[in-house]
Amino acid sequence: MPSSDITPASIKLLRTIAEKDDGHGVVFHTEPRSRWRLDGSRYTVNARTFFPLAGNGLVDVGNGSTDPVKITPEGRAYLQKLDHDKKPEPQQSASSAA
Repeated sequence: MPSSDITPASIKLLRTIAEKDDGHGVVFHTEPRSRWRLDGSRYTVNARTFFPLAGNGLVDVGNGSTDPVKITPEGRAYLQKLDHDKKPEPQQSASSAA
């Protein structure tokens, strides 16, 4: 599993890529101040937001410049684990506890 350096911003980026990636990747365009904007949207992130995702093998950034960004199977598995761990435990009712 990935290291603990994955910030909430990186997790949001990973979820966005997972939602948009249809198997061909997601295109990001360079913006001023080391930022990247998702094609067709106003969603913009700092370049460093990609580093823990790529460094942990959760996304494939290709050449890191013009290639579409693709979520990896490891990235999808990581999101599934996060979602599974986030689910609350079922509450026992007072009548069933007795």
